[in-house]
Amino acid sequence: MTLMDYCMQYIDEIMDGKRPAPEGITLTETDPVARGMELLQKVGDFPTLARLCAAQDGTQIPREVYDSFDPGAAISMFLGRDGEQESPQESPGEQEEPQPDPDAGKHAFQVLLDCVALDDGLVQYLTQVLRDRDWAGFYKLSQITTKMDLNPEEFLFWLGNKELWADDEERACAAVMDACMERLRQEGRLELMAALLSGDRHTFESFRCEAPELVHLPQATYDWYCRNYLDRDYPFRMLLKCNGVTFPRRKEG
Repeated sequence: MTLMDYCMQYIDEIMDGKRPAPEGITLTETDPVARGMELLQKVGDFPTLARLCAAQDGTQIPREVYDSFDPGAAISMFLGRDGEQESPQESPGEQEEPQPDPDAGKHAFQVLLDCVALDDGLVQYLTQVLRDRDWAGFYKLSQITTKMDLNPEEFLFWLGNKELWADDEERACAAVMDACMERLRQEGRLELMAALLSGDRHTFESFRCEAPELVHLPQATYDWYCRNYLDRDYPFRMLLKCNGVTFPRRKEG
């Protein structure tokens, strides 16, 4: 059995009520697809899920099974499998009160990125399908995360040109921080770049005192950086660029 075979067996058992969720994990979703995504998000990744469930049984999965694990193939298998499942029908008397939608008002592309950011495997999968221009894989991912068929070309244009929909402060911040990140990449200071993109406050505050792009900008506070860069998906764009994803140029008027 592969690691994904183990994981799918464990997920089925948890979804069917034959196995409790791993210790410390509480599942609140009722839709099978959403519940499976919630389980993976709260556990962290497939290898961790396998270890936790095997520990419940008092067993250990062979080391070579973990060593042969392919995250990209695993995510593709998981998305394809869960995309085929249907939600159980509820009788009118069992219907729950509708809950507020936390994604209400968000752009569908934003919802997709929010979901993908919750799991490193999904980040790797999105990077791979965009780099390889695997549009079937992108459609599959968009169906799972947004329940919509999002256009990958439009997604790339949206993310690659977010400044078109930004105010002056955000545009200025994006230009300055993109320049900082590109300089760090060219200088090979990738650990510092990664810490900045992760939003580490101490790293940013130390960096702003040395970076020529920031040292003379009194408005360049950590709050400014969070509000206009971290929270606006520019780190995601930079990460994709660093991994070989290309974005279309702005359309000329």
